[in-house]
Amino acid sequence: MSYTQHTLQEAITAATLTGIAVVIDEEAYLAINGASRQQIGDAALHKNRGNNSEKTWQKIVAKQAQKDRELIDQRDRLRLEYRHMCEAGIIRPPTRIERLEAAAAGHPDLPSTQAARRLLQKKALQ
Repeated sequence: MSYTQHTLQEAITAATLTGIAVVIDEEAYLAINGASRQQIGDAALHKNRGNNSEKTWQKIVAKQAQKDRELIDQRDRLRLEYRHMCEAGIIRPPTRIERLEAAAAGHPDLPSTQAARRLLQKKALQ
């Protein structure tokens, strides 16, 4: 299931009350809480190098490095939170079969989708 931060909080609240764990992997949990690994770095930062003085360039790089450090620290905090919630039984990571089922639901042209479907078919689960 795909969650937003709001729906994840609702699911966690329901899981706490019912005792049924929410299934979500660590990276999705981090992304929902604003710490996606996609935000680390700046893909186009190097393109502006020639337009700036050395001093300005160093400031830009230092600012980006600071942003990355803060994001990595936030990801570390959220990882601990994820582990604690897993240990408490509030959330749990998806099983191998659940991950395969999610991959098999992808676009049929993708090799990962095809491979997941073959594996599920081999296990007679699809």
